[in-house]
Amino acid sequence: MFYEKTTTYHPFTFLWLLAILLLPPATQASNHRLEFQKAAAFTHLQWPNIASSPISIKLNPLINYSGIPMEERQEKAEYYYHGKLPMAMNRIVRDAFRSTHLFNPDISEADYEVALIINRYQLPFKFAPDDIWWQKLHDETDRFLQSPPPSLVELSIKLSSGKKPIKSWISTVEIILSNCDLNATPQPSTVHLNQDPTVSSYLSTTPGQSFLAATNYLLLRLMERLQQEPLLGQIDKIVEQEIYLHSEQANFIQGNRLNVFYNHPQTGKASLPSGQIKVVKAMQNRAIAYPVSLRTDHLKPGDWIEIFGQQVFTHPKSQFTPANHCAEVDIAMNE
Repeated sequence: MFYEKTTTYHPFTFLWLLAILLLPPATQASNHRLEFQKAAAFTHLQWPNIASSPISIKLNPLINYSGIPMEERQEKAEYYYHGKLPMAMNRIVRDAFRSTHLFNPDISEADYEVALIINRYQLPFKFAPDDIWWQKLHDETDRFLQSPPPSLVELSIKLSSGKKPIKSWISTVEIILSNCDLNATPQPSTVHLNQDPTVSSYLSTTPGQSFLAATNYLLLRLMERLQQEPLLGQIDKIVEQEIYLHSEQANFIQGNRLNVFYNHPQTGKASLPSGQIKVVKAMQNRAIAYPVSLRTDHLKPGDWIEIFGQQVFTHPKSQFTPANHCAEVDIAMNE
């Protein structure tokens, strides 16, 4: 019996990324495992610089359930194929949030809280807590001459309420990268991180790029989740039947019907709508509306309105330059 298996690695653009992102929600929800070239598409995202107010989040430190400890130390790249996790992973995550231009992760009293959780972290070589890894297995083998097996990172992102109430949400992805999928130009960092030798060494490895790809993938999932949240506006004043509106977050569209929420002095925005109003004149982020299912004498300046369908994210492009030119692999077996 004879069979042949051929695997070829090609440079690619952002087509893999678009294919994944354009999947319908039900399909995408089940696609939490990205391998090799599909995963490598997320190791360098080029985010558009959008002129909008960033979403304020409180970014909590990484939660590590991997069983491998984290510590602050400077090491060469080879160390991260078998050693402890670098504390610099927290700086990489914060930098990834900043690079989107859509999040401000440096606010303690923010609209939302976000945490990333390391569920699983599989090193190419056996973890060596005492760093004498080359003496643990195959003492006669120089492991630097071996091609490292693939790396695996399983990462979750959790979104919860801050100043704005939101139903808790969590998403998980598993990323697998081989040495053939290393990006020679991983996502650039800010000036501060570019001066960090630990970050540079870590992001040149498959464990580091697996972690970066998982972070970027979950950032896109977070954007999709927040896109479902309505933007807010408020009532400025009421003159007879005319209700004057403004919003710092969105523009109004003439003819839209908007839900109104009472503003309580102690608790803020009510959890349930009190009725609807209709926009009869729109002037970008200001508008005039008339009541639909409530009376104007039931409303007060400061009451809230919800505006749906305004928050649109532009998907980033992907850049990949292979760090290792893996030749075509032919495997033939005879029985």
